[in-house]
Amino acid sequence: MKVYEYHEIANIFPMMQDDEYERLKDDIAINGQLEPIVLYEGKVLDGRNRYKALCDIGLKTDFEEYQGDQPLSYVISKNLHRRHLTSSQKAMAAIEIEKLFAVEAKVNQGIRTDISQLFDKSYEPIHAAQKAAESVGTNRQYVHDAKNIQEKAPELAEQVRNGGMTIPEAKKKMQKAEREKERHKLAESAKSLPADERWSVSEGDINNYQAGKQFDFIITDPPYPKEYLQLYEVLAERANEWLKDGGLLIAMCGQSYLNQIYEMMSKHIEYYWTAAYLTPGESPSLWQKNVIPKWKPLLIFAKGKYSGKMFSDVYTSGANEKGLHKWGQSESGMYSIISNVCLPGQSIFDPFCGSGTTGVAALKHGCLFHGIDIESENVNISKRRLNDCTKA
Repeated sequence: MKVYEYHEIANIFPMMQDDEYERLKDDIAINGQLEPIVLYEGKVLDGRNRYKALCDIGLKTDFEEYQGDQPLSYVISKNLHRRHLTSSQKAMAAIEIEKLFAVEAKVNQGIRTDISQLFDKSYEPIHAAQKAAESVGTNRQYVHDAKNIQEKAPELAEQVRNGGMTIPEAKKKMQKAEREKERHKLAESAKSLPADERWSVSEGDINNYQAGKQFDFIITDPPYPKEYLQLYEVLAERANEWLKDGGLLIAMCGQSYLNQIYEMMSKHIEYYWTAAYLTPGESPSLWQKNVIPKWKPLLIFAKGKYSGKMFSDVYTSGANEKGLHKWGQSESGMYSIISNVCLPGQSIFDPFCGSGTTGVAALKHGCLFHGIDIESENVNISKRRLNDCTKA
């Protein structure tokens, strides 16, 4: 028995996934073939899954030839109305449809071409993007995103095509991978950088790190999830070792456990003030509280009597900057705090320095900086940024 290949046009759309295919095969085994398999140019144009099921079961297959002159439109119509494709799957299909429309446009212009161009990865379609998007009921931007995923992360594109992932999910994964690649590259470039007289960063754990000196300020942003809550108490206790007399501890925090944080920290160091750190723009919603937070508390504690400069209690961040660390704060926001509270020449310590944003802001204000982080990659990224800042 002759085995038919699938037509290139039919392959624009994904085959059924295993569970859906098994249900189709069971139905055909019970009810038989209800409509013929459509052939075009000696290949299966419509009915690939049914044809596969019939072959697997071993049933005789009925065929008919496609009689129209618009096979692409025919395949699009059949798949969009019969299949439960997601918007993301439609956008992935539109990538190939766009190529077909582009060749069609060239043919209409009298430009000689052939179907092999449709599946040449270097072939660039022209004047067809909008038509392709409209043909599957999506927009051009969504198709553009699908192309970007196809080009940069084909393994994710395949998951989108098969319905295992949406385009937004794939974009997020791809962006995360790109950030991690950039972080690693930056960290590798800084392994041998020496410390500068204005800054130093080292690997260390807040629970047992010995600084060997004291600082005018501790300005830091500890992790917010509940499993790290005890670190605020450790920070408050150890601040007495790290701060000079009259120095300030300024710790950013979320609001979910604010009452517990106040209580824990106040056991070890004197509460001084609470400032507001404004975070304009899009904010993650706290669904468990039905709140969209637009600011974060800055908890200020003093070792002894503070006698420094007078400062404001409202600070503003520009845009979010999470490219180098998932919990990173913006350079503009940290500079807003440091420039309002600290004097040039004073020293700042950050025991959760992450990618070094506090240090960069400190150097730009003329302060001295020392930081530690528990992860060596964060330490090296900080070194690279601080070194670049001093050389700028």
